Amino acid sequence: MEPPHVKSPYQATISASHCQGLIVEINSMIEIAKHGRLQLDFDQYSSLEAASQELAKIASSFAGEVKELVKRRKHTVILEGQKLLSHAESMKSELWATGKLRNKTTFIRNIQLFFRPPEESKLDSPPVRQRKKLTRERSERIRNLTPDGTITWAAAFIPSVWDSNHLSKSTFDFVVEFLDSDHPRRWPAQVYEVLDTLAAEQPLQDSPEFKNFLISVNRSAEDARREDQSVIQQTEPRSYGVPEVHGPAQEVIEMAFLVPPSRLDGLLKLYPPSTSRHSIILTIPIEDRVATVVISIPREDAIRFGYESTLPVIFNSNPLSA
Repeated sequence: MEPPHVKSPYQATISASHCQGLIVEINSMIEIAKHGRLQLDFDQYSSLEAASQELAKIASSFAGEVKELVKRRKHTVILEGQKLLSHAESMKSELWATGKLRNKTTFIRNIQLFFRPPEESKLDSPPVRQRKKLTRERSERIRNLTPDGTITWAAAFIPSVWDSNHLSKSTFDFVVEFLDSDHPRRWPAQVYEVLDTLAAEQPLQDSPEFKNFLISVNRSAEDARREDQSVIQQTEPRSYGVPEVHGPAQEVIEMAFLVPPSRLDGLLKLYPPSTSRHSIILTIPIEDRVATVVISIPREDAIRFGYESTLPVIFNSNPLSA
């Protein structure tokens, strides 16, 4: 099973042939240094020596990183990591569908651990001291994800799942690598309410790291809002025929989306197979007006479409469907 594709600023092509090309080039430099008649002044020799030492350090570091990468790509690591990533995706879908954290206590406990991990005590035994050290290291890794990555982790995994006694380093590294996302999100209101409450109480009230985290969370939400607004504003006006809905299909209004015309085609594809009595309200910008229509679409399909398309909900008669 291949790991999921994740965009990253550090992503680049690394291959054996690429490394082989570097090896050939460095070997050529070695031959020149060994047999060439270099005429350099003192400063140039000093610079060359410093550069060669730095190159040796980088080569050693690269070898270590490749070794760790191989560990993370072992079949068992990938299987376990994919299972955890799948669980996280399921949690996010449920959170978006219900607007409620599956386990608010877990979310709170995780956030507190990330930003106030356990400190050492002189009374700790060596195993306890080591476990606390690893918890602090993992907490730092998690809180250094994007704000949305940190929120996802806090909501998805109970602390014992990512504890060093339970989850191997290789699997932990795998999940950290592929869980993160650079796409900003706007979370349900409950998430922000819990975070704001934690910021006003101990033990996180005086944490500068947590304050910076909240700033980043709010910035991410604002970026997501602007991205949604930009999509709507930049959409070319088009006209569409919208299917009419009669009778019992209009009895239950589940959700409402502000739908730009560029995404309407995808939504209407969900309409023909519908036998559901549930409906959604669509507000669709068309030319110089806004059209409001009701069409019948299965609730699960509507929720998934809204989540995948990052469409803002503008009305909701049922708070459990936000």
